[in-house]
Amino acid sequence: MTDIDLWNGALSGDMTAISLLYRENYSLMYNWGLKFVSDEDFVEDCIQDVFVKICSSRTLSPTQYVKGYLLTSLRNMIYDRIATTHEQVELNEQMFEIDEEDPAIMRMFDRDDETLATVKQLIASYNALTPNQRMGIYLKYVKGLSHKEIAVVLQMNPQSAMNLVSRALKSLRVSMGEKTNMWLLCLFMFIE
Repeated sequence: MTDIDLWNGALSGDMTAISLLYRENYSLMYNWGLKFVSDEDFVEDCIQDVFVKICSSRTLSPTQYVKGYLLTSLRNMIYDRIATTHEQVELNEQMFEIDEEDPAIMRMFDRDDETLATVKQLIASYNALTPNQRMGIYLKYVKGLSHKEIAVVLQMNPQSAMNLVSRALKSLRVSMGEKTNMWLLCLFMFIE
């Protein structure tokens, strides 16, 4: 069954469909949530809250972009829960950044200074992107979402999502040259 089939089952109150929807999308949602906050238990609680709302809501409507809906719901749940605790945290500033001195990166390239320097240059270029551009790159190339699904998550129209990802890639290519795609694959190992 596709996510759309499961969503339609959830709309009719089918608990099996909701359970399958949860299992099929848990990993995606969990990794997405950890991009906003580092507290694993908090993210798990927010995912549970999203599905509790799905189970209890009487106002859900059909959608073609189930993953986008779930990711948007999780982001909103995280924002809402942080707002209710009155914590002054700016989530977007740190979102999707990668530390150039990450021990895993240092270990992977410890014998190849030239490659390590290139990876650090890519990380610096990636971190220089806007938060939405980093999020768009992550959703497109790490999570494999379509431009339409990215548009749902980022609350913009599909053409704007396509332009956002395109501009982000262009910016990376300007700083990294033609081998950007190869280096992005390396980078994505660390942001997953």
